[in-house]
Amino acid sequence: MKIMKSIDKKVGDVVYYKYKINLPKKIEETDLLDKELNITLGEDKIIIEKDKNLKGKKVSK
Repeated sequence: MKIMKSIDKKVGDVVYYKYKINLPKKIEETDLLDKELNITLGEDKIIIEKDKNLKGKKVSK
């Protein structure tokens, strides 16, 4: 799995980027879809957790 950097937009001389990762298909079997998530960067790992402050509420789009 790789972290990919892509250009989001350019405003004047400033370039904004988005970072993307591909998740395994098993993510569809979890209850993490359409939920607000907390992302923690450790020394050698990335931890993805549900946001406990929202208590499972869906995020409006």
